[in-house]
Amino acid sequence: MFVRVYDKPNSRYYKSIVYGTIGVGWFLQYIVLNPLENCFELVEYLDKGIKPAQPLVETIQRNNDDFKVYENTLLLKYKDYCKKKGKSMDINRLCGYFDVCENFEFIADIIENKSVSAVKYSIQLRQLSDNEEWKYIQTQEDANEFMKLFAGFHDSTLDKLIYNEEHGYTSVTSIFDNSGWYGVVELCFEGLLEFNIRPAKENYDRYIYEATMLVDNETIFWADGYMKNEDLAYNGSYIKAMNLKWRKIG
Repeated sequence: MFVRVYDKPNSRYYKSIVYGTIGVGWFLQYIVLNPLENCFELVEYLDKGIKPAQPLVETIQRNNDDFKVYENTLLLKYKDYCKKKGKSMDINRLCGYFDVCENFEFIADIIENKSVSAVKYSIQLRQLSDNEEWKYIQTQEDANEFMKLFAGFHDSTLDKLIYNEEHGYTSVTSIFDNSGWYGVVELCFEGLLEFNIRPAKENYDRYIYEATMLVDNETIFWADGYMKNEDLAYNGSYIKAMNLKWRKIG
């Protein structure tokens, strides 16, 4: 799983692969890696201090095929460890990577302290499973480099859009043709926040002459017109998402 986490005490966001989860529903907590502090953190799924409760963890990619689920009898070894060490045993479901869930000392530590240095335990640091297939736009510098490569979308056309919505996951995959400058690229916006598409009018051509790509607060804003700042009132096509990745396909 890949998520965006709201660091409420510092009023900022960061992105992380999920290393494990504890509990379910209202009591769900995520084990994530805070790259700003280089530590693992145990983060509540919901901010219960406001009404209605709002998620502190938002899903970008939901793939957790490598996770192992520990419930009932599978938790007995962990609870026996806690009993011997005098640690809290108040846990009914643990889910995550094998090396994380089997590291009882780490699990007990992060439950007790909520934050653990990334170098304290031998937890394998994960990479996104598709980072060899896609290039990720993570910073404004990444966005600027792509815009330079793709000639700022000048003379490009939006040829195809595929919208995908599943439980806890939304994405838009778009294909842009800029053969006169670079070629054909596929852009995948994940964790959609805003989505507005306006087709060309009858008496206009369909070419894009300039575009915008802005990275701010762990979000990506793209529009088919130039602007210095994000504008959700823009009278054109725009997409805002928590993640953007791209690849050349032609």
